[in-house]
Amino acid sequence: MGKSRLTTLDALKFSRHDFLNELQLVLMYIDLGEPLKAKKAILNATNDIRQVSMLGKLGLPETEQWISTFSWMYTAFQTKLSCTIESGVRKVDDLAVASYLAYVFSDIQELLDASFEYEASIEVRATSTDWLIDITIQGPLIEKQQLPKVEKGFHVEETILKNLWKLTISGN
Repeated sequence: MGKSRLTTLDALKFSRHDFLNELQLVLMYIDLGEPLKAKKAILNATNDIRQVSMLGKLGLPETEQWISTFSWMYTAFQTKLSCTIESGVRKVDDLAVASYLAYVFSDIQELLDASFEYEASIEVRATSTDWLIDITIQGPLIEKQQLPKVEKGFHVEETILKNLWKLTISGN
Protein backbone atom coordinates (compact mmCIF):
# COMPACT_ATOMS: atom_id res chain seq x y z
CA MET A 1 0.00 0.00 0.00
CA GLY A 2 1.12 3.55 -0.63
CA LYS A 3 2.51 6.13 1.72
CA SER A 4 1.91 9.83 1.45
CA ARG A 5 5.54 10.57 0.49
CA LEU A 6 8.83 8.71 0.18
CA THR A 7 11.95 9.80 1.98
CA THR A 8 15.16 10.18 -0.02
CA LEU A 9 16.46 7.05 1.67
CA ASP A 10 13.32 5.12 0.63
CA ALA A 11 13.68 6.29 -2.98
CA LEU A 12 17.33 5.29 -3.10
CA LYS A 13 16.51 1.88 -1.63
CA PHE A 14 13.75 1.26 -4.19
CA SER A 15 15.97 2.48 -7.02
CA ARG A 16 18.84 0.17 -6.02
CA HIS A 17 16.43 -2.73 -5.70
CA ASP A 18 14.96 -2.14 -9.17
CA PHE A 19 18.44 -1.75 -10.70
CA LEU A 20 19.70 -4.97 -9.12
CA ASN A 21 16.59 -6.82 -10.33
CA GLU A 22 17.28 -5.66 -13.89
CA LEU A 23 20.91 -6.78 -13.65
CA GLN A 24 19.85 -10.17 -12.28
CA LEU A 25 17.45 -10.61 -15.20
CA VAL A 26 20.19 -9.83 -17.72
CA LEU A 27 22.60 -12.20 -15.95
CA MET A 28 19.97 -14.96 -15.94
CA TYR A 29 19.46 -14.64 -19.71
CA ILE A 30 23.22 -14.70 -20.28
CA ASP A 31 23.56 -17.80 -18.07
CA LEU A 32 20.76 -19.48 -20.04
CA GLY A 33 22.52 -18.73 -23.32
CA GLU A 34 19.83 -16.25 -24.41
CA PRO A 35 21.81 -13.17 -25.55
CA LEU A 36 18.87 -11.73 -27.53
CA LYS A 37 16.65 -11.83 -24.43
CA ALA A 38 19.47 -10.27 -22.38
CA LYS A 39 19.79 -7.49 -24.96
CA LYS A 40 16.01 -6.95 -24.95
CA ALA A 41 16.01 -6.72 -21.12
CA ILE A 42 18.78 -4.09 -21.28
CA LEU A 43 16.91 -2.09 -23.93
CA ASN A 44 13.65 -2.28 -21.93
CA ALA A 45 15.40 -1.10 -18.75
CA THR A 46 17.12 1.81 -20.51
CA ASN A 47 13.83 2.84 -22.15
CA ASP A 48 12.07 2.82 -18.77
CA ILE A 49 14.81 5.04 -17.31
CA ARG A 50 14.62 7.34 -20.35
CA GLN A 51 10.86 7.77 -19.86
CA VAL A 52 11.29 8.75 -16.19
CA SER A 53 14.13 11.10 -17.11
CA MET A 54 11.95 12.81 -19.73
CA LEU A 55 9.49 13.82 -16.99
CA GLY A 56 11.90 16.62 -16.03
CA LYS A 57 10.85 18.53 -19.16
CA LEU A 58 7.29 18.73 -17.81
CA GLY A 59 8.34 21.51 -15.45
CA LEU A 60 6.13 20.25 -12.61
CA PRO A 61 8.57 18.79 -10.04
CA GLU A 62 5.97 17.66 -7.47
CA THR A 63 3.94 15.91 -10.18
CA GLU A 64 7.14 14.47 -11.65
CA GLN A 65 8.04 13.03 -8.26
CA TRP A 66 4.57 11.52 -7.82
CA ILE A 67 4.71 9.87 -11.25
CA SER A 68 8.34 8.76 -10.85
CA THR A 69 7.61 7.01 -7.56
CA PHE A 70 4.16 5.67 -8.48
CA SER A 71 5.25 2.04 -8.77
CA TRP A 72 7.01 2.23 -5.40
CA MET A 73 4.13 3.93 -3.62
CA TYR A 74 1.35 1.83 -5.16
CA THR A 75 2.83 -1.66 -5.35
CA ALA A 76 -0.41 -3.35 -6.41
CA PHE A 77 0.13 -2.07 -9.96
CA GLN A 78 2.39 -3.28 -12.74
CA THR A 79 3.25 0.15 -14.13
CA LYS A 80 4.27 1.33 -17.59
CA LEU A 81 5.26 4.96 -18.23
CA SER A 82 5.26 6.70 -21.60
CA CYS A 83 6.29 10.33 -22.13
CA THR A 84 6.25 12.73 -25.06
CA ILE A 85 7.12 16.11 -23.58
CA GLU A 86 8.21 19.43 -24.98
CA SER A 87 9.57 21.99 -22.57
CA GLY A 88 7.24 24.83 -21.70
CA VAL A 89 5.90 27.01 -18.92
CA ARG A 90 3.00 25.30 -17.18
CA LYS A 91 0.29 27.58 -15.77
CA VAL A 92 -0.84 25.32 -12.97
CA ASP A 93 -0.27 24.84 -9.27
CA ASP A 94 2.10 21.86 -9.38
CA LEU A 95 1.51 20.93 -5.74
CA ALA A 96 -2.26 20.94 -6.32
CA VAL A 97 -1.89 18.46 -9.22
CA ALA A 98 0.38 16.13 -7.24
CA SER A 99 -1.85 16.36 -4.16
CA TYR A 100 -4.94 15.62 -6.25
CA LEU A 101 -3.29 12.53 -7.74
CA ALA A 102 -2.17 11.33 -4.29
CA TYR A 103 -5.67 11.83 -2.89
CA VAL A 104 -7.37 10.00 -5.77
CA PHE A 105 -4.98 7.07 -5.58
CA SER A 106 -5.28 6.74 -1.81
CA ASP A 107 -8.99 6.12 -2.51
CA ILE A 108 -8.28 3.81 -5.46
CA GLN A 109 -6.08 1.59 -3.29
CA GLU A 110 -9.05 0.83 -1.07
CA LEU A 111 -11.01 -0.48 -4.09
CA LEU A 112 -8.49 -3.09 -5.23
CA ASP A 113 -9.06 -6.83 -5.15
CA ALA A 114 -5.90 -8.34 -3.57
CA SER A 115 -6.21 -11.48 -5.71
CA PHE A 116 -6.02 -9.55 -9.00
CA GLU A 117 -2.94 -8.26 -10.83
CA TYR A 118 -3.60 -4.66 -11.85
CA GLU A 119 -1.93 -2.82 -14.69
CA ALA A 120 -1.37 0.93 -14.67
CA SER A 121 -0.39 2.81 -17.81
CA ILE A 122 0.72 6.39 -17.31
CA GLU A 123 1.05 8.52 -20.42
CA VAL A 124 2.35 12.07 -20.13
CA ARG A 125 2.12 14.37 -23.14
CA ALA A 126 3.02 18.03 -23.31
CA THR A 127 3.52 20.66 -25.95
CA SER A 128 4.95 24.09 -25.27
CA THR A 129 1.42 25.33 -24.46
CA ASP A 130 -0.51 22.48 -22.83
CA TRP A 131 -0.06 19.18 -20.97
CA LEU A 132 -2.00 16.01 -20.29
CA ILE A 133 -1.58 13.02 -17.97
CA ASP A 134 -3.57 9.87 -18.77
CA ILE A 135 -3.59 7.12 -16.15
CA THR A 136 -5.34 3.91 -17.17
CA ILE A 137 -5.96 1.14 -14.64
CA GLN A 138 -6.92 -2.30 -15.90
CA GLY A 139 -8.65 -4.46 -13.33
CA PRO A 140 -11.79 -4.48 -11.22
CA LEU A 141 -12.48 -1.57 -8.87
CA ILE A 142 -15.12 -2.18 -6.22
CA GLU A 143 -17.73 0.62 -5.91
CA LYS A 144 -15.70 3.46 -7.42
CA GLN A 145 -16.78 6.82 -6.00
CA GLN A 146 -17.03 10.06 -7.93
CA LEU A 147 -13.83 12.11 -8.27
CA PRO A 148 -13.37 15.14 -6.02
CA LYS A 149 -13.93 18.55 -7.59
CA VAL A 150 -10.96 20.48 -8.97
CA GLU A 151 -10.41 24.08 -7.93
CA LYS A 152 -6.83 24.75 -8.98
CA GLY A 153 -6.73 25.52 -12.72
CA PHE A 154 -6.54 22.07 -14.28
CA HIS A 155 -9.16 19.79 -15.80
CA VAL A 156 -10.07 16.25 -14.83
CA GLU A 157 -11.98 13.64 -16.81
CA GLU A 158 -12.82 10.09 -15.83
CA THR A 159 -13.78 7.09 -17.93
CA ILE A 160 -15.19 3.98 -16.28
CA LEU A 161 -15.73 0.75 -18.21
CA LYS A 162 -15.80 -2.84 -17.06
CA ASN A 163 -12.36 -3.56 -15.55
CA LEU A 164 -10.95 -0.29 -16.93
CA TRP A 165 -10.68 3.10 -15.28
CA LYS A 166 -9.04 6.10 -16.91
CA LEU A 167 -8.14 9.41 -15.30
CA THR A 168 -7.14 12.31 -17.51
CA ILE A 169 -5.69 15.47 -16.00
CA SER A 170 -4.83 18.35 -18.31
CA GLY A 171 -4.02 22.03 -18.35
CA ASN A 172 -1.99 24.84 -19.88
